[in-house]
Amino acid sequence: MSLARDRRKDPTKDPAVVRKMADLLRSGATMLAEHCPKCGLPLFRLKTGEVVCPIHGRVYIVKSESEAAKVTVQGVLEELEKTLVEKISSNIASLRHADFTDEDKPRALILWLEALERTERILQNIRSQLQEGIPSGGSSSREREEK
Repeated sequence: MSLARDRRKDPTKDPAVVRKMADLLRSGATMLAEHCPKCGLPLFRLKTGEVVCPIHGRVYIVKSESEAAKVTVQGVLEELEKTLVEKISSNIASLRHADFTDEDKPRALILWLEALERTERILQNIRSQLQEGIPSGGSSSREREEK
């Protein structure tokens, strides 16, 4: 049974959703006072500090537009990071068979690795700024869902 539900239906009536919420609590997650902006279910803080909705996954709780902007940038950079890793992985096989008189393939790999390194550095900076700025459980003026 899918956890995704029509907004008009009460997700707390779905046994799969209730089971997911119970599993979160059993695993040590804490139920928060904040609710998911999409479905209205309570949010949960995992032991890792990550905030999740039982249906929609990771959610960021932010206090200001500045934090919302950082979270948006973080999401874009995480997607870029995944894409770069996939690109590097897909090029490994071609490097095994590359003729190293052809300098384009090693150069391309270096450029992909440099882009990945820069992306990870920026992500680390944004994550540390967000951790300093997001309270562990206070009320929020805005929430952003991460897909």
